[in-house]
Amino acid sequence: MLSLIERIERGVVFILVILLLLSVILGTVELGRVLITKIITAPRFLVDVNTLFESFALFLVIVVGLELLKSIKSYLVQGSINPSFVIEVAIIALGNKLITLDFKEAHTELLLGMAVILFGLAAIYFVLKKFNNRD
Repeated sequence: MLSLIERIERGVVFILVILLLLSVILGTVELGRVLITKIITAPRFLVDVNTLFESFALFLVIVVGLELLKSIKSYLVQGSINPSFVIEVAIIALGNKLITLDFKEAHTELLLGMAVILFGLAAIYFVLKKFNNRD
């Protein structure tokens, strides 16, 4: 019974890897399409600020996808997920939000909350790295 559950679990993880890889590939194609379209259209070789922010956001989403893919790949190889990978993904995702956030519209509570979360993630990452280096 346990081996059946493990096989099903591995099958689900394998399907998730394929879907995530497909998402990363399609996101990369979309990023390229958006940039090329904006560069080609008039005025040529000028990209407006909104397009740049959208491109950065999509780029960082792709990076988050790659980090998730690394985590899942680690799970398939080692049978467990390295906690520092999860923290890295969370830091990148929060960084994405901070980079694309319109600070004129953001409330003080939101910014303070994001700062606290980022500080906490950085502290956890630091502790995990120190702990892993001792081994």
